[in-house]
Amino acid sequence: MLKAVVSGTAARALSSGLSLVSLPLAVHYLGAERYGVWATVTTTAVWINVLDLGIANTLTNHVSRAYALDDKRSAARYFTNALLLTGGIVACVGLVFASLFPRINWIRLLNVSPRVCATEIDRTVVAACTLMLLALPCNLVGKLLAGYQELHRNNYAICAGAVASLGGLALGIVLRVSMPALFVMSGGCLTLAALTNFLLVVGWQKPWLRPRLSLIDRSAIRELLNSGSCFFLIQVAAVVVYSSDNLVVSHYLGAAEVTPYSVTWRLAGLAAVLQSLIFPALWPAYAEAYARRDFLWIRRTFVATLKGTIALNAVCIAILLLLGRSLIRLWAGPSAVPTTGLLVAMGMWTMISGFMSVESCLLAALNRTREQALLSILAAALNIVLSVLLVRHVGSLGVIEGTIISYLLVLVAPQSLIVRRVWTRELAIGERSRFPIRSSVFANASSDV
Repeated sequence: MLKAVVSGTAARALSSGLSLVSLPLAVHYLGAERYGVWATVTTTAVWINVLDLGIANTLTNHVSRAYALDDKRSAARYFTNALLLTGGIVACVGLVFASLFPRINWIRLLNVSPRVCATEIDRTVVAACTLMLLALPCNLVGKLLAGYQELHRNNYAICAGAVASLGGLALGIVLRVSMPALFVMSGGCLTLAALTNFLLVVGWQKPWLRPRLSLIDRSAIRELLNSGSCFFLIQVAAVVVYSSDNLVVSHYLGAAEVTPYSVTWRLAGLAAVLQSLIFPALWPAYAEAYARRDFLWIRRTFVATLKGTIALNAVCIAILLLLGRSLIRLWAGPSAVPTTGLLVAMGMWTMISGFMSVESCLLAALNRTREQALLSILAAALNIVLSVLLVRHVGSLGVIEGTIISYLLVLVAPQSLIVRRVWTRELAIGERSRFPIRSSVFANASSDV
């Protein structure tokens, strides 16, 4: 966990620092409206990630259990079947996208003025969707490494991809390329880094994970789909929250209004530093501890993480409210400066999101996500309805208000009750040994005698 957090800190610091450079470069090169299209297409293309049906997330739990029990064949079996399912999904989605793409009027959907070339927008959409589809199976390696608690290796690949992405963006600006070519030169580096990491891990570092026909198993496929369905619903809800806002703002207010909203969202997201660093490492650690029945460690870690997340987010939000407008003006220019109300609302959402993320991490590791998944879908649906209604009356502020209201009404309290139930029924301290696996061996030996 320490390696993952340290490397994650380096990766986040590097990515954030590079964003401080790349975002104003892109805004100044493309202009407010074209950058609004860029940001909207990028965040909307992220929706493709949910099409893995939750397989990637459930793979982490299966690999964590196999790692705890030192069962390499089980890990290879689940990885092979996860890769098979993901590859099939990519092929099907690609065919559907190719058939639907010509039927969509992207200029009208994004509410772009005639000054922007329609062909340029179409090609940017194709580039974004293609890169996301190619990255879908490659992203399995991050979940695989998380299960082995070697997330630092994936963080190194993220660092390399971020540096290459900035280099591609700068080179494209120097060469004065078109928006779709710039997108490929920048975003394509991230996909290439994920592919390279995939080949290194499976082909060299962990050769026992190499996919084989003999490992294809219907029961494993069914188990991945069954446990992945809940993660899929949660992912859908997350994509609605994190990716639909720009689309709503662009459609109702125009692409130019996306820039201040998107820039503010990205700056507010930097406040969620703790969970973004520790949760990817904490998830498999919870799962392994649960497999070893080390419930006391889970309880202590959960409490410490909750307190730390709330405290750190409170400090970051205070800085955001005091200096946010000035920082954004210096960072991305006057066209990206938000209203004070939008800054306050973003700060409120950051605190709510941080609290829910602490609980979600525990529930995901223990595979207790069915109720959470249904509640998340209801909250996401209400979020869309409220965002569309409020954006017409109060502008972009109404979009984030819709998100806050929907989650407070539907998800926050029920999810906390679910965690409370898990806490009292499954993680009760009782008579737990500090070394449960060794104790169980001694207990079996005693009974045999």
